[in-house]
Amino acid sequence: MTEVGNAAGKRVRAHLLTIGDELLAGDVIDRNKAWMGRRCRALGVEVVRASTVRDRVEEIVAAMREAAEQAELCLVSGGLGPTTDDLTAESAAAAAGVGLVRHQALADRLEAFFGARGRELVETNLKQADLPEGAVVLDNPIGTAAGFAVELRGCWLFSMPGVPRELHQMMREQVEPRVRERFAQLVAVPRRVYRAIGSGESSVQQNVKGVLAEARERSPGLASMFVHYRARYPEVQLILEATPGPDDAGANAVELASLDEPLRAAIGPALYSVSLGEDDEGDEHSLAKLLVAKLIERGLSLATAESCTGGGIGAAVTAIAGSSACFVGGVIAYANAVKIAQLGVAAELLATHGAVSEPVARAMAEGARTRLGADIAVSTTGVAGPGGGSPDKPVGTVDVAVATAAGTSYKRLLLFGKRDTIRYAATLLALKLVLDTLLDTLSNPDNVAPPTSG
Repeated sequence: MTEVGNAAGKRVRAHLLTIGDELLAGDVIDRNKAWMGRRCRALGVEVVRASTVRDRVEEIVAAMREAAEQAELCLVSGGLGPTTDDLTAESAAAAAGVGLVRHQALADRLEAFFGARGRELVETNLKQADLPEGAVVLDNPIGTAAGFAVELRGCWLFSMPGVPRELHQMMREQVEPRVRERFAQLVAVPRRVYRAIGSGESSVQQNVKGVLAEARERSPGLASMFVHYRARYPEVQLILEATPGPDDAGANAVELASLDEPLRAAIGPALYSVSLGEDDEGDEHSLAKLLVAKLIERGLSLATAESCTGGGIGAAVTAIAGSSACFVGGVIAYANAVKIAQLGVAAELLATHGAVSEPVARAMAEGARTRLGADIAVSTTGVAGPGGGSPDKPVGTVDVAVATAAGTSYKRLLLFGKRDTIRYAATLLALKLVLDTLLDTLSNPDNVAPPTSG
């Protein structure tokens, strides 16, 4: 590839192209496009368009040529397999006006790959060694489909496998270094991500309105920053990006960071995390990750007692690498008999107050803490729906308790949505209550349980 730098002030543009009938039919969720978009953001590349086409040569060729007219980069995912519907190499060659060339080194590697596994290499498999003439081979150490890079009307097209783990490794190891080498002036746009739970999207916007208005008056860079609000109930994200304005003025990282304290004050207790978001993988477990880190930092252990969330809290915590250092285990006490036998909840409490009640939630958390030997335990019991609600405990009623050595705190949640939404929201809000309890211990070591709230 020719080494060139992008002109100062001009952002490198990218078109993301994913290929496959299965993506358009909904048989496979197209997560590759979102992942490539996040990697582009971390690189400092501006994604101007993303598209998906079927496994048809004419449609792929048209999409590639369109991308070349719009952008300096075209990142392609899919269609590099050995079967008749894998048409990316053929299409890229047609778009570039060249033929296909067999790479003997790739053919030899395929033969060795199949031979080592006692499988016969058939002619169909050798299709993966045929790449557009003049293409640069992108190594794939964990799969049979090599990627390639080819120039197309001044646009560099990088073709990668559709298998996510192969795509991820090839993008990081093969594509990104070449992009940085070619576009020497790439700089990631500074970014801040503020995550909140317990405050709605419109409330967050109203609360930060004054802070952002004042910031825009402070400098041309802050005046042009782009503000995003992203909600997935019950979490709301406020994202600030220092996107350059018409005069190419953009805020620097220090200017963005100067907004942290006023935004913390404006958002209030709902805010649980502030991050750079430069290499954000779209992680849905950021709250659990923060909680695990805090537990390990304090040398504390956590246990769970779950009814309506059905193990969701435990799953969120154990999804985090290293959580074995703080998570001791949990009980999914869905039936009252299990609440009694495994958690020691008194049958009289259940008979008098019902499973969804403050006394039972408290008893579940305390039972889990005692029986599992944890420093902190959290419990959930509620009505996830669609049935089972009553006038005093409608669908969406979830009782959460957090037990520590100093006592047990409790909160009743009134959630909305379908069953899955209620269970997901209850899981995150329970994690947030544990985190709030933990942070309270950090600021008040003698008080390991926050005041009880209804």
